[in-house]
Amino acid sequence: MQSKSFFATVTLAVSLLASCKHDPSQIHDARADAVMNAAGRLQGRWVLTSFQSASALDPVMQLMVNEQIKRLTVDFNGQTINAQGPGVTVNRTFKIVEAYVDHFKATIFDVYGVGTDVMGDFTGNTMLVTGLSDPWRGQAGFRRP
Repeated sequence: MQSKSFFATVTLAVSLLASCKHDPSQIHDARADAVMNAAGRLQGRWVLTSFQSASALDPVMQLMVNEQIKRLTVDFNGQTINAQGPGVTVNRTFKIVEAYVDHFKATIFDVYGVGTDVMGDFTGNTMLVTGLSDPWRGQAGFRRP
């Protein structure tokens, strides 16, 4: 009788252990999911609504920035950025390096591969981007058109 209960216990234990196995295809990387979510939220067109430089810009740069407010459009398509405004056309690539909830960190690369780091925060239909490198160190506001 004891051998039957022993085998029943072993069979039950093996069944329970087998049901607890993890399928590697079902494991999700939360960080990668957050980056993909942020990239998806960036996609499409944004309009520059404000820019506050962390340091004073020279008069010519300040005039150029003022001309772009509410007129510069930035299109995110995949990993490319295309910006178009009065007298300005910029094409760049970017990579989101970290994201969580409504926040992301990204690097924007110029044509020579030199990166500029930014941080961004989504709030509804707006985005606040903080430039971490000169001459664009400061905060820029964007909204969906």
